[in-house]
Amino acid sequence: MVSVGGTTLNLGSTSDGYGVTSEIAWSGSGGGASGHEPVPTYQSSYGIPSSWRDVPDVSVDADPNTGVAVYDSTTYQGQKGWFQVGGTSLGAPAWASLFALANQERASTSTLGLTDGHAALHNLATGGGYATNYRDITIGSNGYPAGTGYDPVTGLGSPMANNLVPGLAGSN
Repeated sequence: MVSVGGTTLNLGSTSDGYGVTSEIAWSGSGGGASGHEPVPTYQSSYGIPSSWRDVPDVSVDADPNTGVAVYDSTTYQGQKGWFQVGGTSLGAPAWASLFALANQERASTSTLGLTDGHAALHNLATGGGYATNYRDITIGSNGYPAGTGYDPVTGLGSPMANNLVPGLAGSN
């Protein structure tokens, strides 16, 4: 299971074509050390201070104030029509869709589907691939501070999906 943390994503006009003016760790995000699962091999090089697995693995915009607009014609929690969502209602499906796109690419090339998402995510974060595949979130906190590289509030960071999906599919 891939654990997803949250960020606050602010968009605007930028010269890089992505439109991201800032992305910080969302204060409402979960994260920290597991009390049940030992540090897995793929996290052994991150300098995790305990002997337990850290979560999250990755992150994405999950702040309900900067989330995505959805339309629901059925009343839900007193509202219907257009409204903005965030949290796990956004983060988990967003990452599931990235894996689905990678698996679709693998299927179109007759390659077996992605079976070890953790290994793939962490392999794509090594060396020069890190800045190509992830946006490093270094500002903000959920009680744990965001920092350079892996941290227990945003994991490896947010996806640079145009590079990460082909990497997960094995085509870059």
